[in-house]
Amino acid sequence: MKTKTIGELLATERQKHALSILQVANATKIQPEFLTALEENKFELLPAATFVKGFIKSLAEFYRQDPQPLLATLRRDFKESAAGKLVPREFIRPALKRRQLWTPLTLTFLFLAVIFITLISYVGVQWYSFQKPPSLDVTQPAENQVVGEKVKVTGKTLPDAIVVINAQPVSLYPDGRFETELSLPKEGTHILTIEATDRRGKKNVIQRIIRVKL
Repeated sequence: MKTKTIGELLATERQKHALSILQVANATKIQPEFLTALEENKFELLPAATFVKGFIKSLAEFYRQDPQPLLATLRRDFKESAAGKLVPREFIRPALKRRQLWTPLTLTFLFLAVIFITLISYVGVQWYSFQKPPSLDVTQPAENQVVGEKVKVTGKTLPDAIVVINAQPVSLYPDGRFETELSLPKEGTHILTIEATDRRGKKNVIQRIIRVKL
């Protein structure tokens, strides 16, 4: 019966919990590329042996396993070099080398996958950029701020956007900043409605509640 390597044991445990590499990385704070190298027994891509053992202990704790059997498997299959790196023991080296070979078919599929993902990502970014409203940041006044009769409103949006505050158009600086002063002669609670509309007609609206005290 073929015994499993440390990488196969870790991969099996992760798959048993139905977790992705990224999910495990976020939970354990271990870099995704290190997790992948561990599962694929590519210890030449990993840091010093001390760190690798720490990774395995963290993963065992995350999977609620005893780390000792995993560390024992690691010692069985790998030894520490003079430089402090883990290298395969002679009896397992041929099997590991066979698994690391890249076939032409594998490289072709990988190349096509990269092209496909790149195209999908590009289309997704373009679609999101087209759909999202213009950026709008109102720096003044703050929510529930107490103001006097004259209220200064400042903020920033896209340089080519049209800004309207309480139905009054506001001019923009070349960098998209805007600054205006409104007159609110009546005490009490008021709502400021700041709208920014871009060339595509996409609109972003921010409302601020303020209290006027004369």
